[in-house]
Order: sequence, then structure tokens, then C-alpha cells
Amino acid sequence: FSMCAGDFLAIYGGQAEQWDAIVTVFFIDTAHDVTEYLRIIYNALKPGGVWLNLGPLLYHYAEMAHEASVELTWEEVRVVIGALGFAIEAEEWVRCTYAGNRMSMLHNVYDCVHTVCRKPR
Repeated sequence: FSMCAGDFLAIYGGQAEQWDAIVTVFFIDTAHDVTEYLRIIYNALKPGGVWLNLGPLLYHYAEMAHEASVELTWEEVRVVIGALGFAIEAEEWVRCTYAGNRMSMLHNVYDCVHTVCRKPR
């Protein structure tokens, strides 16, 4: 189990075939370039390893001046996932509350994609 604050690319970029499973939640859209995160996730998994993902594609850098942001649609992300070599075993759209108080009238709800992807053996 590993959870670490910091630059995902720097921390996990050199961990080739170290993990049986990687779980990302409300995460992949935090990248400047989502394809870099996907490549690192793929490379970090052992053959037969599984990646579980849940989250929207909000792209945190989208409206920041002087910040690069590669903003792919889910359909485009799906193509990249396949091109890397992943097999998508499950895919479903779900509505998720990100932050909220059940007693409040304010709730942040996102349409998210939940995927299970496997790196071939």
C-alpha cells in the first residue's frame, strides 16, 4: 500500500512493474497531460496487474494562465488506455458526490466514469 503527497510523475515514474493493483479516485484529471499519468500507471503495474479508476475529467489546469493542460474527452482517454495495452474489463458511468454535507442544500455531484483495466500478462 502506498499513498504519497507530491509529484506523481517524480514519485512513481521509476517504479516499473512494482504494483499488483493501482487505485485512482478523482485523480487522473489532476495531470497537466493525462497521457503521462496513464503511461506511468501502465508501467508501474506488474503483468496481469489491475488499475481501478473512478472520477470525472475536470482538468484542474484548464483555466490557469501559463499552465499547460491536455484535455481529452473520455472517448479519447479510452483510446489512449487501449493504445498503451490495457484491456478494459469494466466501464460504467456513475454519479458521485465529491464533497457535501447531508444536512446542507449544497452538494457537488459529478458524472464520473468507473473503469477496471488490466495490463496483459
